[in-house]
Amino acid sequence: MILKSFRIMKTKLDIALTLILFAISGCSVPEYLPKTRAIDVNQYGSYIKIIRIEGSKVKGELLAADTTSLIVFADSSQDKIVKIVPVREVKRFTLRYAQPKKYWWTLAVFSAICASHGWGAIISVPLNLIITASVSISAENAFTYSQDDITYDQLKMFARFPGGIPSNINLSGKK
Repeated sequence: MILKSFRIMKTKLDIALTLILFAISGCSVPEYLPKTRAIDVNQYGSYIKIIRIEGSKVKGELLAADTTSLIVFADSSQDKIVKIVPVREVKRFTLRYAQPKKYWWTLAVFSAICASHGWGAIISVPLNLIITASVSISAENAFTYSQDDITYDQLKMFARFPGGIPSNINLSGKK
């Protein structure tokens, strides 16, 4: 009886850890985003992901923004091109202005520590997984804004060119 319940718990723990590993592997941010200690000296724009009302998603570096359009240095397959997205076509957006803190390592470490609890681990391991996963998820989303948090006019603060694209820059050329 005890052995059977231990196998069930082990299976549930394996499934939970597998799902967490899948979540970790899908979370990556562009390298040009600054570390938290260098936010104020970053020369690049923030990373933005735009979901359009109709059409494909646009994601890349925010070059400029105003109340009528967003100019993005887009990562589309192998080419990097500049896309101008009118604000009226935007369904929603997510802006990330710094690389998030990574606390996912705590899941394995604290779960291993909970193994020393003996039979109490039946309660402490799942509880610990819930708490450390929620802290890790909130840390991943710490440096993001969406249309609910910021206006289109305020987006320019996170652009490479907050005053607009300079006249000496050709947007039609490739990098």
